[in-house]
Amino acid sequence: MELVLQFLFGIGIFNAVLHWSQHGLAGRLISAVTMALIAYLFYPWTLEQSREQFEVWMAEHELMQQLAVILVIEALIFISLDLALIKRFFNLPVARYFKTMALYPGLFWLVAMLYFQMNWFYSFSGIEFETLAILYSLIILLVFSLLPPGLRALLPEPYLRMEIRYILSFGQIIGAIVITVLCQGIPYHPSYNSFELNSLLIFLGTVITLFLLGFLWSRIAKHIKLKWKF
Repeated sequence: MELVLQFLFGIGIFNAVLHWSQHGLAGRLISAVTMALIAYLFYPWTLEQSREQFEVWMAEHELMQQLAVILVIEALIFISLDLALIKRFFNLPVARYFKTMALYPGLFWLVAMLYFQMNWFYSFSGIEFETLAILYSLIILLVFSLLPPGLRALLPEPYLRMEIRYILSFGQIIGAIVITVLCQGIPYHPSYNSFELNSLLIFLGTVITLFLLGFLWSRIAKHIKLKWKF
């Protein structure tokens, strides 16, 4: 269960970075400062949580199923919002309320940030918790000040960044489905020696290669002029 949650935490944070990459410099700085302040102000609450408490939460099937529902709802919001932003980029009509929704960065990144903060506190010993909280907040400020413009430089087309978040939203839905299945306690018979690392590496290599080819083509396609001769 925790591995699935970590996967979803990663998606939540990356979705937030993609969202803030659409903003200007002032919007990105305000977002980064807000995240750093939240991380610092919430650290007393984070300290009160423990690994045991987190495991208790994961064992509560009703709580995890509610979380899965929230994840699906948020993913559907992002999917509809990204489609609207892509339409607006190509000068197609968009409903007025989507312009307001464009400011919504999601909520799961907040849970992810506090989760990683909890693990941050357990990774060090002999250092005051307030010092660790300040360091963590500074790291949050630095990372989320640099990642959005870095991603914006790597993918300057806004619609392409929204297409990536559109795809990640489906990954979020799949993660929510996995959580729901795990909460059902479906019995299974363990099989031994059935994991093939080579097959997994081939699959991952194929996915990464196709993604890189698609990315490179998007970079050079507009500079290529094809002339057909009949």
